Amino acid sequence: MRKKLVALLFVGALALSIVACSGESGSSSNDASKTETTEESQPEVTYQTILDDYTKQIQDATPGLIEEYNSESADITNDLNALAELSNSKVEKLAEICNTGVEEMAELMTKNGDEYETYEEWAGKLQDVYMEYSKQITDAYTNSTSGMSTEDLMNSLESLQ
Repeated sequence: MRKKLVALLFVGALALSIVACSGESGSSSNDASKTETTEESQPEVTYQTILDDYTKQIQDATPGLIEEYNSESADITNDLNALAELSNSKVEKLAEICNTGVEEMAELMTKNGDEYETYEEWAGKLQDVYMEYSKQITDAYTNSTSGMSTEDLMNSLESLQ
């Protein structure tokens, strides 16, 4: 329900911006022909092309984020909370990529006049990719905490209180 509300708000804002931009005047016919030429030379944007593009971005970013996590976690090996924050910051970078892709899908839905269910299906596919790859980062977090002593774990838990 929350996803639907956020998507509807986004679509509404997008619709308002499109209406506001369509009121521009003074475009010459030369500008219009340049736009048409540019649009014709660009490949068609579909849900599949968006999914493919952002899947690749997530796949390409993940190994570097895991490497960053492993490198940066070496200095905080005995602090469970700091390790969790570091892991979350790396997962957040993947979430940003995913969210950008989902936003493009919402724009495509609005442009095409597609049903919300179509958008939701494709956005769900991208979110599944995000979940799969973010798990690799959380696995690195789990591996880095598996060697912590009971004392270090207890100290980290006490700092939460």
